[in-house]
Amino acid sequence: MPATIPVDVYEEFEKGLGKDELLGAIRKEFVTRELFEERMNTLKVELEGKIEHSRTELEGKIDKLNQKFNFIIILMIIALTLMNPVMAEVIKGFLK
Repeated sequence: MPATIPVDVYEEFEKGLGKDELLGAIRKEFVTRELFEERMNTLKVELEGKIEHSRTELEGKIDKLNQKFNFIIILMIIALTLMNPVMAEVIKGFLK
């Protein structure tokens, strides 16, 4: 956010600090701010990349767990169906 100061205040700073020292301080402030913003943008990009990588990795693991869970459910249904005498009679009826 840009800030302005009145000319008379700037002139007083210039008298007290000297023109070169004042300009050096101003330049240093801008460079520091620019470096900070650049570093923050770099960190933001890195963080977004890590988050996307983690998301992809987790989605892969969730898919594998879903497949295992579905397989277990199917096995349980088959086991319960085959062990149930009533269901065995129904199957025999379909096979005849």
